[in-house]
Amino acid sequence: MVNMAVTEFNKEYLSGGRTVRRERPGIADGLGVIACCAGWGKTAYLTQLAKERPDSVFISLAEYDNDPERIATLTGQSISGLTGPGYDVVRRFADEMAVRGGLVLIDNADVVTDKTASAFLTLLCEAAAAGKFGLLAAGREIPGFMLKFLMNGTAKLYGIDDMRFTHAETEEYLRLSGVKYTDKYVNTLCAFTDGWAAGISELAGYSTDDTDIPACAERTLLGRYIGYNILSSIDTDLAEYLELTSFIVPPDAEFSASVFRIGDGEARADRLVRSGVLTRAEDGSLRCPEVMRTILAGRLSSERKRGIIERASAYYIKEKRFAEAIKLFDVSGNAAAAERMIRSYGEHFLANYEFELIGYCGDIIEKNGGSREPEVLGILAQYYYYCGDHRKMENAYNMADSMFGKENRYSVYRRFYNGLLRYEGNKELYTANVRSACEYLEANGLPMPFMHQKELDTLALITGGTDDSGKLHIYRFGTLRLSVGDTEIQCKSRRSIELIAYMLEKGGRPVPREELLNMLWSGDIPANAVAMLHNIIYGLRRELSGYGLENVIIYKNKCYLLDMKLIAEDDSDILAVCEAADNCDIKVLAAHENVLGSYWGRYLGSSDSRGSHERREYYDRCFVNASLMAAEMYREKGDRERELTYLKNAAEIDPYSEQIVCSYMMCCFALGKPDKAKKKYEEYSKMIDEELGIAPSKWLKNEFLSGFSNDTEV
Repeated sequence: MVNMAVTEFNKEYLSGGRTVRRERPGIADGLGVIACCAGWGKTAYLTQLAKERPDSVFISLAEYDNDPERIATLTGQSISGLTGPGYDVVRRFADEMAVRGGLVLIDNADVVTDKTASAFLTLLCEAAAAGKFGLLAAGREIPGFMLKFLMNGTAKLYGIDDMRFTHAETEEYLRLSGVKYTDKYVNTLCAFTDGWAAGISELAGYSTDDTDIPACAERTLLGRYIGYNILSSIDTDLAEYLELTSFIVPPDAEFSASVFRIGDGEARADRLVRSGVLTRAEDGSLRCPEVMRTILAGRLSSERKRGIIERASAYYIKEKRFAEAIKLFDVSGNAAAAERMIRSYGEHFLANYEFELIGYCGDIIEKNGGSREPEVLGILAQYYYYCGDHRKMENAYNMADSMFGKENRYSVYRRFYNGLLRYEGNKELYTANVRSACEYLEANGLPMPFMHQKELDTLALITGGTDDSGKLHIYRFGTLRLSVGDTEIQCKSRRSIELIAYMLEKGGRPVPREELLNMLWSGDIPANAVAMLHNIIYGLRRELSGYGLENVIIYKNKCYLLDMKLIAEDDSDILAVCEAADNCDIKVLAAHENVLGSYWGRYLGSSDSRGSHERREYYDRCFVNASLMAAEMYREKGDRERELTYLKNAAEIDPYSEQIVCSYMMCCFALGKPDKAKKKYEEYSKMIDEELGIAPSKWLKNEFLSGFSNDTEV
């Protein structure tokens, strides 16, 4: 006889026909215990097992069952005819289960603290540990009678990670509940709840779409549920710590003491993990479902939140953890703090290429009405230049300049940048502007603003600083070439080539070590990859040391970067053409047209790294697009022969493009060369037939035929 004495809540849950079948392979085998806080579906899962396993015995305990006679009564009811003293009943029940096998399910097992009652359940566990039957207990904490079995390894402990709803189970719940959903809705719901069953069921009933899920948490009953079923079941000091960590996750004991004013923060965190309320991520940080975090944080008063944010911000700034401090400015909308951050550390961020931190502060300031402080606007202007947003750069300098009645550093920086950016349009005018700006900066002891390599090269042209004989010359197309003066430097390995090229593509910006490892080994990173990277860099530095260039690769703030002052890019014309193609700038393209006379070669030659493949595709696409732009330029000028040359170049790199083939044929017809057009069409038809098994499109065939006059023989 199986006892299905489930609680009224479970009866209602089951009767609705919305039970999600949960797959948990191996969790019901042998001896085990599920320990986690309310809402993770422990009872529902045990009930499912009881329904699916006809050989199971389900015992649901309550507070009043913390008594040896009650334990004996419940086990005695499970198998017909068991009566007598408590110990005898439990022993005979264990013997009976050992004979017939099956599964004993004990819900709310942690309510049993009475020594004799615990001894009765220990007797069952010992029989289950012998392998005669299975026993799975569940509770909000680890039951005392299971401790020795967990410690000696005969029992398995399951927690939140084992009980959280999967994507498929969430989708099934929504379907059974009649909730309309999309895959995006399911993904958002899973992410926001972290698979917490109670959160999923409540939010699904209140949210209208995936964008509404986070916002509707406060409208649900989850706040009352958490207060009654979770906070009330743990000590007051743990409840307080849980609320605080929901607002800001403390990284260590010092943080807890400085910000929360709690000296035993780590001990409290461990107790919350042991009690099944929180889990720890692989990096040791506390993990809590975002929905639970949102609701718990809402229980803190605004005044207390402000105090925590102020102390936490100060702590992060003291530790030079600026990103975390700025995040708090964003949470609190504290634009004044963001401005203070830029005033105090803006130059530091610029020097260390930490532009994302400036941008983060800038976004906060902009959301709150913008800044009126010249110093802040001056730093933000350099950030906007870095991003390529020259309009916002100009506006920031204009606003800073308006605070003064005469020439000042901000009007000079504006003139300096505009002169470099517009140099190609009027070299004489902008040369004078840049030189006068440089004189002002030097006379007033002001630093040069941040510049990209292109503007650095332009500045070198204007100021006459073109002597790069002692620099490391790099050319990346065809085969990577490194040279100093007339001496070519031989790279010892393919990865040395890829490393130099990748860092050069970053333009002197810092590259984290992990990024370099992923680039060099394309995700299949060997165990000794860090040592191998060090060897590559060491080898390059050793090769360059003979030329005084060993410091061309810099290690700074856990990142690597190239000192661009020591490097000359011999392929700068190619880079200029690529940028012109991206920006559809025909003037710049015309100024560097010479590099389009023939294909400039495969990027990094035979390199097969993921990074080189991606950049190779980009540069090849630039060559094609630039060639087409040049062809269009000469078509408009009426020089169809030059147009045909550039169309031929484009077709060599992108031979499958019908549009290029069509343009080539039309140009041939315009030049009175129908035989050449016919040859191109036949070559294209043969190629796609042999390689792709297809014929030219009807459109291309019609374009081809339309090029012939009535008396032309095809």
